[in-house]
Amino acid sequence: MKKVLIITYYWPPSGGAGVQRWLKLSKYLSQIGVEVHVLTVDEKYASYPHLDESLNNDIRKEVEVIKTKAINYFSLYERLVGKDKVPKAGFSNVDVKKKSNKLLSSIRSHLFIPDPRKGWNRYAYSAAVEVIESKNITNVITTSPPHSTQLIGLKLKKKFPHINWIADLRDPWTDIYYYQLLGHSKFSHEIDKGYERDVLRGADLITTVSDGLREMFLSKGAGFDLNEEKIKVISNGFDAEDFKELNGVDDDIFSIVYTGTMSEQYEPHVFLNAYAKLCKEVSGKVELKFVGKLSNAISTYMKEAGITYEFFPQVPHDEIVNYQLNATILLLVIPNVANSKGIITGKLFEYLASQNQLLVIGPKDGDAAAFVEKAGAGHTFSRDEGEEIYQYLKKQHEAYMLHGKQKVPKDNIQQFERSVQAVQFKKLLK
Repeated sequence: MKKVLIITYYWPPSGGAGVQRWLKLSKYLSQIGVEVHVLTVDEKYASYPHLDESLNNDIRKEVEVIKTKAINYFSLYERLVGKDKVPKAGFSNVDVKKKSNKLLSSIRSHLFIPDPRKGWNRYAYSAAVEVIESKNITNVITTSPPHSTQLIGLKLKKKFPHINWIADLRDPWTDIYYYQLLGHSKFSHEIDKGYERDVLRGADLITTVSDGLREMFLSKGAGFDLNEEKIKVISNGFDAEDFKELNGVDDDIFSIVYTGTMSEQYEPHVFLNAYAKLCKEVSGKVELKFVGKLSNAISTYMKEAGITYEFFPQVPHDEIVNYQLNATILLLVIPNVANSKGIITGKLFEYLASQNQLLVIGPKDGDAAAFVEKAGAGHTFSRDEGEEIYQYLKKQHEAYMLHGKQKVPKDNIQQFERSVQAVQFKKLLK
């Protein structure tokens, strides 16, 4: 039997997108004959953006979960700035223009490289050594962010050269879209880049979630052996069981829904302006809903523009799925940043699972656009296509009023199921 130790900071009762990938994959790996052990931080010592107790229902009894202590450096930060001012989800809750916030971010980025969650590392490393030795583990997967988790794998590989270490990089490291807001100096940035390079060089395999991210990580391999075979793409996906017993409501309301984080870097204004125009020119009720985290700047923009919207913060995952299912159109916005072509948000695949139409704002030649096109699930627009977005919304509204929802065929999306991806990961294990 293949055995694997998955090392992940985010695990239930943590909520948010960072939990989903390995919570779901551990579930399906255990169903197809893999002995799964998960090492994570005890929630009493953790720093999570928010909690979601409903996710505990996805932990299979066959999966052994080991929890350890950690030093929570974020608790010190909270005392200085207040709990609500600690950066969360792409700085969606932080006024990045304030000098005091810039100063605190700079201090944090020099004292805690690559990130403040490194306070878990020494406890996690000790526990991982014990599990590897006692359970005869041959495969270790470290998943990030937080990227400090990858340094645990780096240290384990040095102690146990025989293990098959897979570094799963769900997001960019030193190229993440909000990296410039972290306040790094040239000195601290070079240290961070060195850690990233050491992980790319030291891991036996790298997995990531899109072709764009794969190309980006490959470009960092100058000076050492980082061949194309070393980096595998296994995209994020959805758990079909989350949708099995749910039935969407089809009423007379044309509903556009966005779930997840919406920070200033997302720049959704071209959509918001098109939506405002639609509301003025069509009959029948139209509504816009945000579920998750919404930056103050974008909220203020909508209020000043007279755009009516509903906002639902801190929603459990099973309720988020209901919002996605009941939407007429699901809005996906890719942050307007460097390397945006390779950004794939985890919610994209749950959007696809809803079988509803998607409206994507972002690079038309990006990875997200390619996934949507492959599934025949909507359309992608760039930020200079305001009139085109309005015409698309108008056309979709007319079709909805005449025929109801335009559903995406189920056969188009089955390739993105977590159960399929678990089989792909099993092939990488020794």
